[in-house]
Amino acid sequence: MCSPGSDGPLRVAAYCRVSTDKEDQRNSLSAQQAFFQRYIQAHPNWVLVDVFADEGLSGTSTRHRPQFTEMIRQAMSGAIDLILTKEVSRFARNTVDTLQITRRLKERHVGVCFLNDNIDTRDNDGEFRLAIMASVAQEESRKISERTRWGQLQAMRRGVVFGNNSIYGYTLRGGRLTVVPEQAAIVRQIYRSFLAGRKGAYTIARELTQAGVSPPLRPEGAWSSTMVLRILRNEKYCGDLLQKKYRTTDYLTHRKILNDGAEESFYFPDHHEAIVSREDFQAAQAELSRRAHMPKEGTRYSARYWYSGKVRCGQCGRSFAVKRTHRANGTEYARFVCRGRLGGNQTCQMRAVYGPVILTVARHVLRQLSLDSSAILARLIRECSAVSAADAGLERSETRLQQAFQRQWNRKNRALESFLDGELAQEEMRCFVARCEEEMVRIQTELRHLAARKQELSRKQAHVQDLRAWLERELDGGEAVLDELIQRITVCQDCFLVEVAELPVRFRVRAGKGGPGAGDSIAVTECIAEPSPQPMQGDPRSSKR
Repeated sequence: MCSPGSDGPLRVAAYCRVSTDKEDQRNSLSAQQAFFQRYIQAHPNWVLVDVFADEGLSGTSTRHRPQFTEMIRQAMSGAIDLILTKEVSRFARNTVDTLQITRRLKERHVGVCFLNDNIDTRDNDGEFRLAIMASVAQEESRKISERTRWGQLQAMRRGVVFGNNSIYGYTLRGGRLTVVPEQAAIVRQIYRSFLAGRKGAYTIARELTQAGVSPPLRPEGAWSSTMVLRILRNEKYCGDLLQKKYRTTDYLTHRKILNDGAEESFYFPDHHEAIVSREDFQAAQAELSRRAHMPKEGTRYSARYWYSGKVRCGQCGRSFAVKRTHRANGTEYARFVCRGRLGGNQTCQMRAVYGPVILTVARHVLRQLSLDSSAILARLIRECSAVSAADAGLERSETRLQQAFQRQWNRKNRALESFLDGELAQEEMRCFVARCEEEMVRIQTELRHLAARKQELSRKQAHVQDLRAWLERELDGGEAVLDELIQRITVCQDCFLVEVAELPVRFRVRAGKGGPGAGDSIAVTECIAEPSPQPMQGDPRSSKR
């Protein structure tokens, strides 16, 4: 027990903590607080400063316990002479934290008394005994962390959802996700705005805030582009579940990092009710990837027009910006100008192009596609067959890997059963299980790569089929058709190079220079199809259907 200390008044505080916020633990916290109040009042020369209490918080780190932090602050400022706590594990399960804090307090002549452990840091051997007990508490914390982690992994394997009910559009009850209709409508609106509306995350967030839509977890706050991107990237909205996205690097700090395959993860397709279609989700991932790989030129992503982000410079590779000029009569005309010619740099000498010229060139290529549709359709049919064959090969590989994973899983379980039956030594069991788990992680990494490849093949096949559908009807040259088919227009000094999504050819087009009032009078003097310099990557936006 703690010694009374000096004969004068002693300002005493107490600290108690429970690690969960369940009802029985809250009752325990109240009982601890009442105990310390009685204990301090039983000493005539002790003056109660306060009983500090944290609930529902881990003791492995002191950084995230507000009441503990406030108590230490008051003690360091001279308002407390002695701190009482029941045991070392209530104070901290981190040996380093425990010793550092008690040393700092002792320098300010503040003692810490651990009642159940019979340790008083004011005693000569107090720190030595505290170091031993703190190490024991830390080891116990490690064991608790391992048991908790093992239990969570077993639940994850069964598809139980973990989280704090913060998934917008769903409510989490008993490890199951249930759709919230009002929020689900907003999620669908976000996907429509991103895909069909071709808006960026920043614009979508601003519009939702202006419309008075409450954002996730902050009813009175504003939407941010980060919130929108999280919704667009979360596989749960198409009905799938990926468990163990992050891993904990240290049981003391609870620091989490992205799980890059170092630990086993679990993927459950069609796990719960979807809010958006799988096609829309995959299209959103492809579009996010496309926008992420666009050259960064100091501006937010913009996709207001069919040509947004598609007109590039053949000299420096930058995108073209649209510059609008107003005439004296109130009308305006547009020119495409390389960003290398804008601002103070003037690093590029590529010519500017009048807006009608770009439109004329693109529409001429569409007419050429219509004229050559029979040959192009034959090529697309061959492409579809190749994609289907590749997809079938991936299906076979996936089945083989899933069977291999199940074999490792069975071998691991048999080893655990043999150990429990006394047929296998503990060390031998651990080595065997470690080898099985290492192989399971490798297989799961391969499965993730296969899933990404299948998604890309599915996207490509869908786009090839869409392109066939376009070619089998008249190409009217409207913005929807231009957006769907024209992937890139590269401006050169004497021509334009036009690339069409999913076609292994590009068109070299020469046209008149045009002018502010040229309108439809621009003549195309040459349009030649030639092989693309490298395999074409389809425009991800073409996955929108």
